Parts: sequence; structure tokens; C-alpha cells
Amino acid sequence: MAENEAQATDTEPANKKPMLLFVGGVLLALGLGVGGTLYFVQGSQTEVAAEEEVVETNAKAIYHSLRPAFVVNYMADNKSRYLQAEITLMARDGEVMDAVVEHGPYVRSQILKYLSDQQFNELRTDAGKQKTRDGLKDLLNESLKQQAQVSGIESVLLTNFVMQ
Repeated sequence: MAENEAQATDTEPANKKPMLLFVGGVLLALGLGVGGTLYFVQGSQTEVAAEEEVVETNAKAIYHSLRPAFVVNYMADNKSRYLQAEITLMARDGEVMDAVVEHGPYVRSQILKYLSDQQFNELRTDAGKQKTRDGLKDLLNESLKQQAQVSGIESVLLTNFVMQ
């Protein structure tokens, strides 16, 4: 009997090793399966989001000219200078343009304030004009978000820009 007990204890570690390897392999396979599934599901969600983004950019552009032109006075190089700018906004959502019209006086006020804060000599450069367009776009989107809970101005176009 002592021999049978000794044999049983000798074979148990040998039998446990393949069993542990098998269980470890099954757990590894399950983990890889779950991880792969999550990876591919997340990838398909990204593709769906990209398709929705493409649909949005394919929407028809809507333009709105802000009339009358903006006129801003500057003092540069000890001379009185002025800027006259006609601005057109572009968006792809009608709600955004409706908000621009509804909050027109506020929008015009924000634009005049922004243009007044610019440096005349900087506005003369292409980089200065681009910075102004980008700054106006950001300002208008933020203003519309505050006033009408919408944003979506894609571009600010300077359709007439006269500096003297």
C-alpha cells in the first residue's frame, strides 16, 4: 500500500502539468478572442464614424453675406487708417445660418470687436489675413454656441478687403 501511495504522489505532479498547460492555453485563446473581437468592433465603429463624417462634408454649402461691410478705424504709424471688409460665412447646416441671422447684431458686434483688436500692419500680410479668418471662425462658433447652442461655421470668407 505504501508503494501505491508513493506512485500516486509521483504521478499527480506529472498529470497536473499538462492540465495546467491546457487550462492556460484555453484562457489565452479566450483572451485573444475577446481582445480581437473588441478590436474589430471598435474598428468598425471608427469606420461608421468616418462614413458619417464623409456624409457631413458632402452636404451642400450654405453661404451668408454679412451686410453692410465692416469698417474699422486704426491708428498706425501716427496716421489714421481704416479697414473695410465684406465677410461671407460658409456652413453646411441651415440651423447655423438661421442662428447667424437671428443673432445678427450680436454677431456683428463680436466681429467688429475682433477686427478692432487686430494690428493694422499685421492685417496687411497674407498670414495676418489667414489668422484673422481663423480667429473669426473660432470666435463665431463659440459665440453661436453660447447664444443658440449651435456651431458649424466652416469658413469665414473675406469677399472684399480694403485697407487705407
